[in-house]
Amino acid sequence: MSWRSNFLALAGLVALSGPAGAAQSELCERLFVPEGYSLACSVEGDPAAGAWSLVVQPAEGAFAPLSELAIRPVAEPVEDPAAWLRQQLTLDMSRFDATLENLLHGPDSPIANSTIVDQLESWRGLLRAAAGWPLAGCADPESAPGGDSWSMACEWDVGPFHQFLTLRLVDREGERYAVKIRAMNEHRMRHLVAIANSF
Repeated sequence: MSWRSNFLALAGLVALSGPAGAAQSELCERLFVPEGYSLACSVEGDPAAGAWSLVVQPAEGAFAPLSELAIRPVAEPVEDPAAWLRQQLTLDMSRFDATLENLLHGPDSPIANSTIVDQLESWRGLLRAAAGWPLAGCADPESAPGGDSWSMACEWDVGPFHQFLTLRLVDREGERYAVKIRAMNEHRMRHLVAIANSF
């Protein structure tokens, strides 16, 4: 391969990686991450296509995956912000429920009208109830003063551990973003909330 071919190949790589790298840098620059927090910002997905997630996590440590701030754009219309926030923690059982309905009562089902149907129906009721269980640890969604954001704070005890989670729906210059902040200790949660507040 000649030096000219090498140069053209290198130029092509720079052209492809440049804008994406710049877009990732610009997204991270929208957050203020103070020195001393030992947190790193990265971008997942494709910023050029509008399908991205801005992620802030501890830079190192065995428990780093337990703490995270994630911000992503929300493309779908949101008529009811409070209901939208609750829905983020509610399992979508609709497809499974429809499949089970077919199995239990469909005209071609091999078990329709059998004694096992009643047992499976009670199991189906438990699954429907389980879809909303995570919301038991959450406060009601609240609108921030000014009405440009909504948030819902949640806490759960998991054995000897404590899980903190805050979900937000924020409006910035006419664009909507979903913000998820989670940690398993209050100190790290405060760090991540402060960074989310800078967005």
